[in-house]
Amino acid sequence: GNSKSIHFSNMQLWTDFAQSMEIGYETNKGNKENAVMEDIKFENITVLNNFHKPVISVHNADDAIISNVLFRDIVIENAQMGSGDSEEMPYLIDVKIAQSSNWSTTKERGQIKDVVIDGVTVLSGRFNESRIHGFDKDHIAENIHIKDLTILGQKIKTFEEGKFDIDETSTKNLVIE
Repeated sequence: GNSKSIHFSNMQLWTDFAQSMEIGYETNKGNKENAVMEDIKFENITVLNNFHKPVISVHNADDAIISNVLFRDIVIENAQMGSGDSEEMPYLIDVKIAQSSNWSTTKERGQIKDVVIDGVTVLSGRFNESRIHGFDKDHIAENIHIKDLTILGQKIKTFEEGKFDIDETSTKNLVIE
């Protein structure tokens, strides 16, 4: 399919409901052949408040290929993920391929690849888990690179320190530094 690059930059967000920056689960509404979402950038964004679901999410509940995604220089002033009715998605960062009765429109699942999350700082609020899950061994989240992540003053150097829930069977080439 045809795709254009999308760039969100120099924004301040206040998120009471849902997610501050999401590539959403509905990735192939028109059931297009070879659906692709690529070259998506979120840069220099301040999240004043995130009350509900993840601050940063790359979701895929259809058969699209999501690739070349960048989140850079993101500051979260007040992280309150999991508040309200969102206890099922209380993550700071959520990368997930899913099959969903609400959002899936295709039978096949897709891929998430080549995601860089660089320079994320949580200033106050909660130190919640993050998640990286593909769907299965054939529909994977791969080449996910996280660098310069600071949560409540702590520089995160390992997935364990950052409280990452990682599905080893459906992910490949995950790096944190």
